[in-house]
Amino acid sequence: MISIVDELLAKLAKEPRLTGRSGPRQDLGLLLYAERESINGLWKAADLAIKRGGSEDFDELRGAVERLRNIFGERPGV
Repeated sequence: MISIVDELLAKLAKEPRLTGRSGPRQDLGLLLYAERESINGLWKAADLAIKRGGSEDFDELRGAVERLRNIFGERPGV
């Protein structure tokens, strides 16, 4: 079974225009906005697990956290 995000990303790949109205793009934006607190909490928990763990089992999780760090991580000087 594919997730709602996977479905929207597949639809978006079929119509990747950056201009104009895009139903999948708007739907994905609304979905992410609606779940913003949960996504932020997930990122913080993953970041904490990596800081505490340091295990090689966290390689994939570490990569995901690093990709999101510029969005959810602390910004110096702010």
